Amino acid sequence: MYLTPKTVKGLRYFYVLSSRRGDNRHWKDVELYLGRLDDLDPVSLEQKRQQVRSLGDPALTLALDSLLVRLGHPVPLPSLRDVDLAAVRSYGPELTFVKLAEELGLVELIEGESPKGGGPPLGKMTLALAIYANLRPGSLWRFVEWYRRSPLPMFLQLPPEQVTYEATLNTLDYLQPERTRPWESELYARVRRLFRYACERVDIDSTVVELSGKLCRVLAKFGHSKQGGTSKHRQIMVTFLVDQRGALLGHEVFPGNTNDTKTLASVDRRLREQYDPSVAKAPRVVDRGYASLDNVRKLRRRKERFLVALRAQPKGLHLLEALGPQAQWPAIRPGVRAASLEREGVKYVVTWNDEVAERNGNGRKAKMGKARAALDGLAKAIAEGRVASRSERDAKVGAILRKFGMSRYLRVKGTRKGFGFTVEETGALSAKEAEAGYQVYATTERWLTEGDVVTFYRQRDRIEKSIRTMSSCLGLGPVDVSKPEHVRGHVFVHALGYQLRNAGQLRLEEKRETMSIDEALWELEQLQVGELVAKGSEVGIVRKLTRTDGTLAHLVQVFSLTEKGQFPGVDGGI
Repeated sequence: MYLTPKTVKGLRYFYVLSSRRGDNRHWKDVELYLGRLDDLDPVSLEQKRQQVRSLGDPALTLALDSLLVRLGHPVPLPSLRDVDLAAVRSYGPELTFVKLAEELGLVELIEGESPKGGGPPLGKMTLALAIYANLRPGSLWRFVEWYRRSPLPMFLQLPPEQVTYEATLNTLDYLQPERTRPWESELYARVRRLFRYACERVDIDSTVVELSGKLCRVLAKFGHSKQGGTSKHRQIMVTFLVDQRGALLGHEVFPGNTNDTKTLASVDRRLREQYDPSVAKAPRVVDRGYASLDNVRKLRRRKERFLVALRAQPKGLHLLEALGPQAQWPAIRPGVRAASLEREGVKYVVTWNDEVAERNGNGRKAKMGKARAALDGLAKAIAEGRVASRSERDAKVGAILRKFGMSRYLRVKGTRKGFGFTVEETGALSAKEAEAGYQVYATTERWLTEGDVVTFYRQRDRIEKSIRTMSSCLGLGPVDVSKPEHVRGHVFVHALGYQLRNAGQLRLEEKRETMSIDEALWELEQLQVGELVAKGSEVGIVRKLTRTDGTLAHLVQVFSLTEKGQFPGVDGGI
């Protein structure tokens, strides 16, 4: 069947004809008379369409729709029977991170100093990996599949066929410290310019990441875990630098057996040499893991500003003689007393916390009780003949003392006859309990009161939250990579993902929003795009968003997700 016109007195009338052959003859039969099509009202227009659709020929229906459009009628809406919902994709969180990256000029920053090659653009690949770390942290294999299903190809103009596992590994190869350190410095400067604030402090802290699988042993070493004891797996140590608003200045990756105190000098040098003067002169705030007396002396010689919690006790620093009994110190908060003195331009603040002293003392007493009970059990085993030699006895004694951390506090002596032993306290526990509630701070900020020093130090919870965010929300922990370059690149991607996440938090604070970035991303997950495919017509793929109203519409405005009322890559606006 086909559509054909017939002109009568200058007017065109349309018919649907069919043809057939037989006996060497050709017949044309009229299947449907449509009449004139140029002056139809909407009701008559839809009646004509229904008449043609009833003939069951999709090509004929398409021909009629094309003719009607040429005659000036509107494009027909596809029937629900002709529409397929091809896919529904997450849209809001991905677009939010892309918009934040655009405000910071992230892709241009990375690609401006990147080597040119035949692979996909390094800046776009890095941004895609950072967004993946924020939204669906997992293996690099999963990243390739996730990217194909995400809306990022629409936003980044990076075709999915270019995002392969090999291209991902090549991206990590390029993300090495000699390139990433200048990027982090410039990105941090852009964050401060964008949100208009100055650097007031630099918090420094580290975390260890245990690596699994067949991984590179150049970086992955056995070392002490942050929870105490020796790690059973190879690990790396990652040091992060964060300012008072949680923005990331940079990060460093060290072998897993590195002591914190030995990294402070290189980190401090980086702050002085690779950042602007406001950062170089900002106070360094570090915990007891970094604050050896040697490091404090080095910071003083370089005339650095700092506030550190020292590992040394006030007795060893000979502070108590000058400060007097802690019971006479003024209280700075309930249960906490403090006193201070100055030496050679450094203010030393000593605090005593009743609760900490009691908790630590009770903990050690409980461990000593468990150790004595275990030793009594060993004595019983010896009496019953279940210990065969003195060497076996000594090995079991040593294991018990190490298990409960009592080697300094209990002295075990073997008897001259048999395998028996005696147990006595060394007196070290009493001395330890006398120091259990003390904490010593050292700072160059001599204008701070004792209470201000404690408050200023406790504000380092920003960096602790940052590390928790990278560990929990971003899934920091390299998986199934076997080169040191891949490990470093992987950590950089997660650090970059955190920087984007914190930029989102700063934007919410700038707009005086009370919700967190995690809550905002959860709300934005409701913004999704559906791909509609109209079969048998020229409509093709149509991308439509879910309705934006209420909190969702407000967040769209907060993060500027539209341009002139239009969302990128979809049909229609707000």
